[in-house]
Amino acid sequence: MTTPLTRARGAAVLAAPLAFLLSWPARADTQPEIRFLPAYFSGDFGTGISTSMTYLPLIFILGSPRQEFRITVPFLSVTTSQPVTFVGHEIIPRGSGGRTIESGIGDVVAQEEYFLLEGGRRRPWISAPTADATRGLGTGEWDYGPGASFIQPLGARWNLLGEAQYVVRGDPPGTDFRNTWWLSGGLQKKLSGSTSASFSYERLRSVLPGRPDLVDLILGYDHSFARRLTLRTSVFLGLSDTAEDYGLSAGFSMR
Repeated sequence: MTTPLTRARGAAVLAAPLAFLLSWPARADTQPEIRFLPAYFSGDFGTGISTSMTYLPLIFILGSPRQEFRITVPFLSVTTSQPVTFVGHEIIPRGSGGRTIESGIGDVVAQEEYFLLEGGRRRPWISAPTADATRGLGTGEWDYGPGASFIQPLGARWNLLGEAQYVVRGDPPGTDFRNTWWLSGGLQKKLSGSTSASFSYERLRSVLPGRPDLVDLILGYDHSFARRLTLRTSVFLGLSDTAEDYGLSAGFSMR
């Protein structure tokens, strides 16, 4: 069982590399980046429970031509007609009760990417149990797993995108979540030197046996106003009962 002390230790573990990121001296081959990508999702997620969620992730990145380290610190606000738990993009019913509104920090995620070859990368990651499980904002347990992705140019304007992750789930007391996989594939087109659009298909295995996979269609549009500032927008369309009905995201990244 993860106690408040354990969650505090998890936060402290991730605070150290975050402090390292913010204090890292500028170098020609190393570049810090901050992303703030607010999103809103609505639907019943296959539970019959009306749910709306505001997701506010603050992402800190330190990258070089061969490596990228990132930390995602999410703030969640979940409004539902009955209590639920948010588990890795999935909504799970959490006992009986009436309308609930829960807000707070979700589970912090740390990722380290290694670019093995041009167009390919490996992505081990870990999720620290910083969310309050009693409020349904996360499991309050450690998750971790490997991943891999690639970006393959198709001519001067098109890129083929692909990514896969395997998630080893921590189990809160009284639950037995299964490990899950996540797959994504799509295309990106450069509309100009500063603008691109993308189309991707994502599929996530449910943590509950017998429950349908979460399937999404995502349309993205990015525009760089300057070399250091980029507007990032996305529209999410749920293609399965367990996914959201729709979602919207608009934010920015700054180098």
